[in-house]
Amino acid sequence: MAGPLEGVRVLEFTEIIAGPVGGMFLADFGADVIKIEPPWGDPWRSTSPGQAGGPNESRGFIAVNRGKRSIRVDLTKPAGKGVVHKLVEDADVIVLNHRPDVPAKLGIDYETLSAINPRIIYCEVTAYGRMGPNRELPGYDVIVQAMTGMMTSEGHDVDGLPRSVNVSPVSDMAAGYAIMMSVSAALYYR
Repeated sequence: MAGPLEGVRVLEFTEIIAGPVGGMFLADFGADVIKIEPPWGDPWRSTSPGQAGGPNESRGFIAVNRGKRSIRVDLTKPAGKGVVHKLVEDADVIVLNHRPDVPAKLGIDYETLSAINPRIIYCEVTAYGRMGPNRELPGYDVIVQAMTGMMTSEGHDVDGLPRSVNVSPVSDMAAGYAIMMSVSAALYYR
């Protein structure tokens, strides 16, 4: 789709909601987004399978991955790393949302990819950052809602226990907006 990011190529190494939402917004703005999935695919594909685009495309998956192309690559194998490293040569942006220890294990860390393409913009989203006691923990919207007090601020509870805000995955959507805005600003600056 034509837009202000037309001609920008994004390689997206994301799963579930937060990272894919950022890639979706970049695609909405015209970027060519290539979602790189593990051999088994993004786990979000199989939530409520068969209800939307077939057995491997749930409504939730389609909702946050529109406008993208995708490829499944085994990054634990040299051939898989080779495919990705070739794609990085012509990419403008990398978007990831893994625990901080994962990119280096898979060869998609900033140091590795910027050595291939020094102009790369690298946008990494982690649940709790790279430092601190929770840095290695996975993060999900409902956990962030609980940790930040968002659940209790809504005043909804079940049997006295806070309940998540169910309008949308609020924290994940906010992370997606932050990805899109940060990448757009970095592209403008570059």
